[in-house]
Amino acid sequence: MPVSLDNKKSDKEGYNQLYADQVSPLAEQCGNPDDYIAYFEKTGLSSFCDAGNTKGYVRGVAVRELLDAANISGIQRERITVLDAGCGLGELSIYLACKGFNVTGVDISAAACQAARQLAEKIGVSGKCTFLAESLEKLSVANASIDFVIGHASLHHFIKYELVPGEFLRVMKDGAKGFFADSFHENPAYQVFHNKEQMERLGDVLLSKKLIESYFDSFEVRLMPTDWFVMLDKLYLKILPKSWESLVRRVSKMHFWLDRRIPVSSRVSLALSGTVMTAITKMRSKPG
Repeated sequence: MPVSLDNKKSDKEGYNQLYADQVSPLAEQCGNPDDYIAYFEKTGLSSFCDAGNTKGYVRGVAVRELLDAANISGIQRERITVLDAGCGLGELSIYLACKGFNVTGVDISAAACQAARQLAEKIGVSGKCTFLAESLEKLSVANASIDFVIGHASLHHFIKYELVPGEFLRVMKDGAKGFFADSFHENPAYQVFHNKEQMERLGDVLLSKKLIESYFDSFEVRLMPTDWFVMLDKLYLKILPKSWESLVRRVSKMHFWLDRRIPVSSRVSLALSGTVMTAITKMRSKPG
């Protein structure tokens, strides 16, 4: 059943203000698909200790799951369509287009979608990307046309919209999968790292296992926790001067090493994790 939440719904104006005049830093760093892939993987999909950002590892997990599933399908990438849910400035959409997929990026902000189109044109993949300034509750996407859905740090934005799972069911093919990389909030300590004013203004939601599973109750759902000790990286960045960042990255190597040795299958490890990769699968229709 849809999840009913008290959080106020965010409107287009709020997100347009958030993205107003923003330009992806990748626009200055990259000018062709090969350079874009290398730079995005290094800065956007890598762990913090390997020059990425503090959400890079979980985002990399979601992308690798999509790439693995696409390879297993045996379908050529140019025949696969991916929906990037909450695409923002389009950086992930353009990466996937550079990798050969057909991508539809959707964001409620027209300003974000315009910036995404400009970036796609600069990189040379505008023919592989479509950006729609729409609500995920009502998509101008054909029925059963999507092979994969992916979202980077977007689930906590759109989980308050009750009709989104139904739209995913409509546009996804039978057996299609979705992968969402996001913060996780069963561990109360993690909430100290967030911009509470922005979360309140945009009506963002704190994610939990119960909430995610209830929201996607029409899908098969799998949650994979991805970090524990590396949450300390965010704390160090918050309290230490910018000049200390290189030292924090070196310390993060130890945090990352410890995290990779924590079993991910237990309920306790999930409850204590700071980020989670959520995988959903649209169950195949029964014949007859």
